[in-house]
Amino acid sequence: MKLNNICMLALLASTSWSYGQTAADRIGSTDRELPSPAKEAAQANSGGASEVSASDTGAQRPLLLKKSGFSAQFGYDSKISYKQNPLGGPGVLDQQAGAVWENRFHGRAKLGVYDMDSSVVTPFIGGSWAMTDFTYNGDEYVNGDLGELNFNTTTAYLLFLMQHESGWAFRAGVMYANDRSTEEDTEEYSEFYPSIGVTKAYALNDNALGVIDASLGSHYGHITDVDGDSVATHTSDELDHIDLTSSYSVIYSMDNFTIRPSYSISYRKYDNGFNFDREDILHSLGLHIDYPISESFDLMLFTDYAKRTSSGSHEILYEFEKFDIGSGLGLTARF
Repeated sequence: MKLNNICMLALLASTSWSYGQTAADRIGSTDRELPSPAKEAAQANSGGASEVSASDTGAQRPLLLKKSGFSAQFGYDSKISYKQNPLGGPGVLDQQAGAVWENRFHGRAKLGVYDMDSSVVTPFIGGSWAMTDFTYNGDEYVNGDLGELNFNTTTAYLLFLMQHESGWAFRAGVMYANDRSTEEDTEEYSEFYPSIGVTKAYALNDNALGVIDASLGSHYGHITDVDGDSVATHTSDELDHIDLTSSYSVIYSMDNFTIRPSYSISYRKYDNGFNFDREDILHSLGLHIDYPISESFDLMLFTDYAKRTSSGSHEILYEFEKFDIGSGLGLTARF
């Protein structure tokens, strides 16, 4: 068994660089999802039961979503974190550990609020542009300088949110995402992601909210330069998969701090190319602390742990543990 493991890891090492500059490993271990406006509003309005209000229609929904008409928000956030196993590769937890700097510009527009008896429907459009820079540089691993894997990500989405008078918020939409290599200025990966989801926020006490969230989506992607010089046979659509994710978080307000522990579990099913008959279970546990410096300027501290188990013909290539801890600043302007 040990010899087989070594052989499989050797196969990963020989193919990872040509295979879209390890895009398959990095993208396959990330959480790409449509935003949940109801969940975000609950996080912003975390003062407990007093922060949930009824509209004229009787629909219970967070205050940030209560306004009618057109509104927009734009923001920028910058995070620096120490990540163990930042690419989500198999092996020891501290594989290629190092600092990762992430900068993101994002925007979203709300295109009105439409009352429908016992519910309210709100369409959103939005997008972001993000830069991810790795700092690890060493010789003991296959990719000695992770800076060669730096990439930029562009996303755009259309989303419809329906908030029911019961307090449940339903969403449906589609997102487009594109990753480009910073070093080569070439596309590594692109995908369309239709998804549906549901969110429920409720008061635990005067200072805390509980948030339940679940989503179901399907990823339709394309890997550029899928084989390169690799001896393995890959297909450009082998990262296509369905995912079913559920999460629970508690949002606790203490003085000016917002403390948010959370847990999520995700099931993913792949059926194409090298990933035929692959199934993953991803567990994520996190703790985020936010402190508002001003009305639109926040300081954040965070730590996250993730573990993925896999089944299928090449399960050893996909099982990993990840851990990161870091801080950041966020600036958001609302209109």
